[in-house]
Amino acid sequence: MYNDELIIKRVTQVIAGFWIMMKIICLKLWLKERSFPLVPIIDMPSYIHIALLSLFFALSAWIIYEPGNRKVMIAIIVTELVTILGDQTRLQPWQYQYICTFFVIAANVKDNRKAIQAIVLIMISTYCFSGLQKLNYGFVHFIWAVYILKIFFKVPSHYIHNYWVEMAGYIMPAVEIGGAIALLFLRTRKMGAWMLIGMHAFLLVFMGPLGINYNVVVWPWNIIMIYLLYFLFIKNQLSLQPAIFGSRANYIIAFLWVVMPIFGLFGKWDKFLSSAMYSGRVKLKQFYFADRNKIPQDLRKYAFYS
Repeated sequence: MYNDELIIKRVTQVIAGFWIMMKIICLKLWLKERSFPLVPIIDMPSYIHIALLSLFFALSAWIIYEPGNRKVMIAIIVTELVTILGDQTRLQPWQYQYICTFFVIAANVKDNRKAIQAIVLIMISTYCFSGLQKLNYGFVHFIWAVYILKIFFKVPSHYIHNYWVEMAGYIMPAVEIGGAIALLFLRTRKMGAWMLIGMHAFLLVFMGPLGINYNVVVWPWNIIMIYLLYFLFIKNQLSLQPAIFGSRANYIIAFLWVVMPIFGLFGKWDKFLSSAMYSGRVKLKQFYFADRNKIPQDLRKYAFYS
């Protein structure tokens, strides 16, 4: 087992490393020149976007080398908040998770135990609300039936619509919710962690090159979640301890990760900020063109023709 300071330093270094990797994978998201339109709160010139991205890479490399540097961590948080002002679509679930994690580490720099408690809460909340968000018609009939059964497992259509096969789609949200509950208790935390690690292993195969080869940026996110589950709950045997949880920063995190996701279940809070990953509840927009030549060249590979 590691002491509290080493746990925080290791978590900081791993998150920073994977954060860099994930930004490189979806590099165009952080630039202004791209086909997919920006949704800015504040319109910024292109060089500002490039400068913010470059600053992030430099600061993240610095925090990997010096994980206890609070000023650098705060600089990363500020940089990312300004980056999001330039495009709201950058506030992805993993971006939100990493910002909040760095926030509690920086805010609780004099009390690593409280920082660890907030990180544990973020992990538990992620799985609990991710599971709850999947308890809906869209997940079973779209994510489960189409992506997992039809595309990945090649199950014939007449079997997919069997009642019990459809009901089996609720196994994944049950694993997430059950795993989150198990992480709360000393006796069951290891079992819960292994359950969730198994789920992530399946997702890596399912979404990776051996599966549907989809959304590359979430591959490293699944890997880091496996690492955090093992490192925090199995190797270091951490659990949520309300008696040592309290700090102003931790109360903010509790509000953002426990209270607001409840509103997200009813559509009153952003789904990406409520751990609604692949829940089948996110709305999609389709654009129809009478003339295919009006579709920009670099977007045609995403188009469906009829």
